[in-house]
Amino acid sequence: MTIEEGAKFVAAAYAIILAVLVLYYFLSARRVNALTRDVTLLEQEVRRRRGEAGGE
Repeated sequence: MTIEEGAKFVAAAYAIILAVLVLYYFLSARRVNALTRDVTLLEQEVRRRRGEAGGE
């Protein structure tokens, strides 16, 4: 195997690693957005229930 052939394999390996990292980033960002939305909904529910308890 020549250096040129080896360089192609190294470039392919770096491309695969980069693709995996980008995919991981987007999946993590999606998960964080979903968790943020859930926390916001839970905070709203807590405020609503406290308001109902205080009105009695």
